[in-house]
Amino acid sequence: MLLVACGETEQKAGETSKAATSEVADAKPMALMMRAIYEQSNAMRGKVEAGEALDSSFYRFLEFHQLEPTDSTVLVEVFYQHNEDFKKAFEDLLKASNKESYNAMLTQCVSCHEDFCPGPIKRINKLRFQES
Repeated sequence: MLLVACGETEQKAGETSKAATSEVADAKPMALMMRAIYEQSNAMRGKVEAGEALDSSFYRFLEFHQLEPTDSTVLVEVFYQHNEDFKKAFEDLLKASNKESYNAMLTQCVSCHEDFCPGPIKRINKLRFQES
């Protein structure tokens, strides 16, 4: 009985993995870039926490607004303004490489996601440094 149950669990896990792979394969370029931005932001957090300088050549996601979005109706003036605000916050972070600037960059991410695609807001907020 245990072997059957484990086999079913493995099968369900495989199905979940296939569904996730399919979701990524079907994702538009902007969505894929947003996922990469999240992962890079997480890595960036570790560098900021360690007091290390950030290398702009590693974090190459400033042109995400030029990629094809999942929903093309997001490409309106306010979206591009959010992009400009994000660029400024990102550039400030590269100069300062501190927790405040990092959180300010995340604030710009959340601000845009409040208007467009709110799903990742909780995940983005988990990247924040807590104020002490």
